[in-house]
Amino acid sequence: MNASVLEIEGLDVFAPGADGPRQLVFGSTLAVGRGEAVGLVGESGSGKTLTVRAVAGLLPDGFTTNGTIRVDGHDLGAMGTRALRDLRARRLGMVFQTPRAHLNPLRTIGDFMTEALVHVADVKPEAAAKRAMDLLDEVGITDPARRMRQHPAELSGGLLQRVMIAATLAMDPDLLLADEITTALDVTTQEEVMAVIADLRAHRELSLLFITHDLALAGAVCDRVNVMQHGRIVETLRAATMRQDARGDYTRVLMSASLDEAPPIEADAPASHPMMTLANLRKAYQLRGANGRRETLVAVDDVSMELAPGGSLGIVGESGSGKSTTARLLLGLERADGGTITVDGEDWSVPARRGAERRRRAKIAQMVFQDPYQSLDRRQTVRQCLVEAVRVHRPRDAKVAVEARVAELMSQVRLDKSLLDSRPRALSGGQRQRVAIARALAADPVLLVLDEAVSALDVTTQVEILTLLDSIRRETGVALLMITHDLTVIRRLCDQVVVMRQGRIEERGTAAQILDDPSAEYTRLLLDSIPREGWTPRRRRLGRTQSLPTVTRSSAMVPDA
Repeated sequence: MNASVLEIEGLDVFAPGADGPRQLVFGSTLAVGRGEAVGLVGESGSGKTLTVRAVAGLLPDGFTTNGTIRVDGHDLGAMGTRALRDLRARRLGMVFQTPRAHLNPLRTIGDFMTEALVHVADVKPEAAAKRAMDLLDEVGITDPARRMRQHPAELSGGLLQRVMIAATLAMDPDLLLADEITTALDVTTQEEVMAVIADLRAHRELSLLFITHDLALAGAVCDRVNVMQHGRIVETLRAATMRQDARGDYTRVLMSASLDEAPPIEADAPASHPMMTLANLRKAYQLRGANGRRETLVAVDDVSMELAPGGSLGIVGESGSGKSTTARLLLGLERADGGTITVDGEDWSVPARRGAERRRRAKIAQMVFQDPYQSLDRRQTVRQCLVEAVRVHRPRDAKVAVEARVAELMSQVRLDKSLLDSRPRALSGGQRQRVAIARALAADPVLLVLDEAVSALDVTTQVEILTLLDSIRRETGVALLMITHDLTVIRRLCDQVVVMRQGRIEERGTAAQILDDPSAEYTRLLLDSIPREGWTPRRRRLGRTQSLPTVTRSSAMVPDA
């Protein structure tokens, strides 16, 4: 291995507590060589994000550390505040999981891109703007001058993540800290982002510390992988041979949780009558284009599909494919411009206007959202949340009956009753999503719509939630409509699949047909973008097949003015 850009030795991280400091990371030790990519993998709460935030100096207030962290040979603990701030600004670049949360929605992309150059490197604004556009071009963003004038709301998640990567390169760092940067992205955008980073590593000698819960992805893009559990690094493996070399039980659990290796579930026998039918559905939006003229965006274009009683249907596609809009039209959250919607024998083409009608439809169809922490009321305990949901749909039930129903819901989603008095912040991501599912089941619906309901969870928790949903479907007979950008999720849950692209249906069939023998080129692209052994990320959609020019430190860094 080349000389280490980053060395962590015996890192302990402590959180403040009412009874004294509480240790969350225990003696972490790892190194990242120049030009090397090292993965730090583990479930939510394993301590991987705390480790990387300790390196970047971004731990929450009141947190303390022990141990040694060196960057380019400099001991961060022995440096003065100003020197430490300067080293981190110039030598470390950090990319976060949710770029939209780290960008000011009122400022342009150009403001964000040039801020460090102007205020830290003292570069003149004109030179900083040119440097920013060169960086946007380097990460594969076309028409960078126009992008510089846009605001974050005008860019997709994938484009924003590339903007974040470009911004971290402004100071030409030695080390890129990437914290779950692809978790919320669809598989093709994930591949694009990782291909950008692979190019940057190859042509900039850029080192990478890659934090993820996806062992398959880490194995595909990293040289070495550190596996973290309960605040400790339990195993370090060469990525190329990690499946053969893994010895730890926890590492084997992470490997066995790979969704891509599960066989598609068997399709149920077709029902005589569908419980949900969408026929020739259409939805368009009027938007203001970059030139100021109004443009029409057709989000859903002549979409038709059926779902059998007790069945499971997956709608799959990239961000912007129209799948979530289809779900919103189904549930009356938006009104279709054309087509018909039939649910449980009723015409739902027109959204319900009266409260009584909305409650009646809510007893038929319920929705589970992507982020349970946002969809749950943070002020309510689990008990209060479920009692409220039960009373909405059973207003005449006595207190004893309501409490019995709450206990039944907790049992259905496999949660211990000891959690009833906990609030969302005290629960894990998987526990929160189970509460959200229990709340939806309180209505005794015949249809459950799941909008990216597992995309924010680590892989082992995804498997737990998908297995739970399949069990609930078989126990209660509720039909499931899964909206997802991830074809691997379909393997665990859906017997029928619809693939959407740019508002239209590209392909439909059983899960086995779509996953094992797809006919559409677009479906094959989705499948080829899934990380697996021997997989290498490629820039498939940008049309940039040529290699990036080699960038040396002298040519990359804008000199101080």
